[in-house]
Amino acid sequence: MKPTAIILAAGVGRRFGSALADRPKALLEVAGETLLGRLIRQLRGAGIEEIVVVVGFGGHHVEALFERDADVTILHNPDFTRGAILSLFTARGYLDRSVLVMDADVFGPDEMIGRLVSSRHASCFLLDPRSEATGEEQMLMVQGERVRDIARLPRGSYDRLGESVGFLKVAAEAAPRLRELLAERVEAGDVDLEHEEVYPKFLSEVEVGFELVDDLSWTEIDFPEDLERAREIAARVEV
Repeated sequence: MKPTAIILAAGVGRRFGSALADRPKALLEVAGETLLGRLIRQLRGAGIEEIVVVVGFGGHHVEALFERDADVTILHNPDFTRGAILSLFTARGYLDRSVLVMDADVFGPDEMIGRLVSSRHASCFLLDPRSEATGEEQMLMVQGERVRDIARLPRGSYDRLGESVGFLKVAAEAAPRLRELLAERVEAGDVDLEHEEVYPKFLSEVEVGFELVDDLSWTEIDFPEDLERAREIAARVEV
């Protein structure tokens, strides 16, 4: 059975300033298609039928776009100005099955989604070893075929290092444990965390593999210049 996709699209997008007006970053357009619309199209192309989008800032715009789409469920994170942990926690009711946890602000080719969905690993990240650790990226630390840690700066021992694309597949048997770990942090008042800050504990308990994407052109869109990079990729490559 194909996993359920949980797309996190609640952020304010502060680095874009007034350029967003009251619309979320996920509705920025590249080649005539919104980031969110593109991701949903790619997921469907990979056979994913159930899609959950967690919204916050400008969420009514997303809701209006998908109000007639029965296969897209919109969930509202009322505390979207706090940490992204609350966005994933908002979708905790779906962490009883295999899921794809996905940031909405990633632009990449269809093949990237295909690799995640069809990976031989029941749980896995997409990893790009071309990236250097600057403190901005979420870096994956790998031993053998297993991801052991994730953090903005490398730590501990590892034999491979690379950037996380922002997509994680979680096996059905592991998803309830992720839900428990989220609940522990939220109930303790740790609501200003990134959702990735829950993953190190999860990775210490659950075997999570990875798929390489170092042959693909992609970008996470954090800054206006990243949006221009996405448009350049779209212009030169058939994606």
